[in-house]
Amino acid sequence: MRGALAGLAGAVKDMPRSPAGSGYNDEPAANSKLQPQQLPTLLHSPRKASPSKPKKQPAFQGVAEVSWERFLPDYNSKLGTGAYGGVYSVQGNPDQVVKLFDRGDWNDVMKESVFAQDMKARDPSHYVDCLGVGNSPDDDGNKLFAVFERAAGITLHSAAHRFHSGDGVSHVRQALDILEQLTSIMISMTKPDREGQLHFHLDLKPENIMIAKASAKEQAEEFQVTLIDYGVVRTSKVGDADVHDSALQVFRWLGWIFLWMLASETFTVDESPDKNPWEQLPEGFKPFFKRSDFRPPAYRSEKLSPQILQDALEEGFYTQVMSAAFRKQWKSPDKAKKKIGLILGDLFHGVALASDCSADFMPDFQKFRDDFVELRQLAKND
Repeated sequence: MRGALAGLAGAVKDMPRSPAGSGYNDEPAANSKLQPQQLPTLLHSPRKASPSKPKKQPAFQGVAEVSWERFLPDYNSKLGTGAYGGVYSVQGNPDQVVKLFDRGDWNDVMKESVFAQDMKARDPSHYVDCLGVGNSPDDDGNKLFAVFERAAGITLHSAAHRFHSGDGVSHVRQALDILEQLTSIMISMTKPDREGQLHFHLDLKPENIMIAKASAKEQAEEFQVTLIDYGVVRTSKVGDADVHDSALQVFRWLGWIFLWMLASETFTVDESPDKNPWEQLPEGFKPFFKRSDFRPPAYRSEKLSPQILQDALEEGFYTQVMSAAFRKQWKSPDKAKKKIGLILGDLFHGVALASDCSADFMPDFQKFRDDFVELRQLAKND
């Protein structure tokens, strides 16, 4: 990979190089012990503030109030650490999780809870419901908790080909199935509900996406995809200024997930939780980008075009970046290589425009879903 793609820089000699990142790793075994929380995120976690006593609320905004005793956390079964506190299994009920809010912030609790209920009602296959919220006895009752359904399966982080999980992705067809479903979910985010509101999940890192093998008798998809952890979400009305920004943030995640699904072995993962995933791009991508001042930082679109990216990345990505096993799983490798090159050009030119917050660029998620469907048709069935 390093030798083959280094020559690609000549295609754009006048382009400034980005600062050296941590590169990539040709030996996935060295990263086999990485923990999900070590994966980089596009969005920085909100800063924790000093705990404050929650104000008594006159109503729970349609979310049920539940008692602590009914949903005691199993402290021996910690599932994750959210932006505001830990996430645990519920004692005696493995199908539920309880999330503790260290900050005792009522707005944070209600934001996640209402988002969960709204999206579960709208798209029950891809979201988990909130079963209720309440006060915990910890810290004299100054902390809040919320109870959610537990999504089946494993995280998209753990499911990547590099980890060879029996419940994960073993065939390129499965990787594309997941990408199809995720783009369908993203398309849904850009469509208003009955009240004219748009709902965006803005932290689509692999740890916040669950996949579970689906029964062939129940549905055509090989996996069931579910989004979890609604700590970084946004609800906007049609026409609001932040709708465009939300769509751009979601689109950047699509670029990162595309690489994670098809080329997970090429990444090293920095232990810093604030490490930007775009600094984890395979080496051949680096000559084509320079850092943007936008937060979260990504790359600028200056002097880039889909054709430049396609011409420079198509061959190297297919032969040395994509997971080695996937290269043998196509009916027509030449057609697959060409299609992947087209997707790379369009997708990462769009990522650069989104990073630049281009007012003229609105992601066409439907186009990329169609691309993934077409590419999946080129994959072998076995």
